[in-house]
Amino acid sequence: MSVRIDMTACKKRLAVAWFIGGGVIFFVLLIQTLLGHYGDKAKEAWAWFLPSIVPTLSLIVSGVVVSGPLGKDLETKTVNRFAFNLSFVLSICYLIVVSLTIFISPFSTLPPLELMKMSNLWLAPMQGLVSAALAAFFVSTK
Repeated sequence: MSVRIDMTACKKRLAVAWFIGGGVIFFVLLIQTLLGHYGDKAKEAWAWFLPSIVPTLSLIVSGVVVSGPLGKDLETKTVNRFAFNLSFVLSICYLIVVSLTIFISPFSTLPPLELMKMSNLWLAPMQGLVSAALAAFFVSTK
């Protein structure tokens, strides 16, 4: 029998992780853009960033913010602990790798936009794993 934990608390932890992680990356990219780090190719930097964060953040918002308050069910829901832990750890790892792509660019031999393009080789599969883990998390609700 699997160990179950409170769904609301888990949703909140995931939301906090994604909003803080995504927010930090957003503001760093915004500051870099305003300081001209990407020159006339700022749109390319944002075109890399937005698909890396927004789809999963949208899933988090719809699963946490929208479904929570709108749910009319008064009973406490639980979720499989392993499904939550897996989705949380993968989310944190993914956000760190996205951050590293931006933070390591001054030390890379590649230009920042080339590094961003190359990072899709590892970010795309990671994003798929995170999405699958989050789906398993939301499906394991009882």
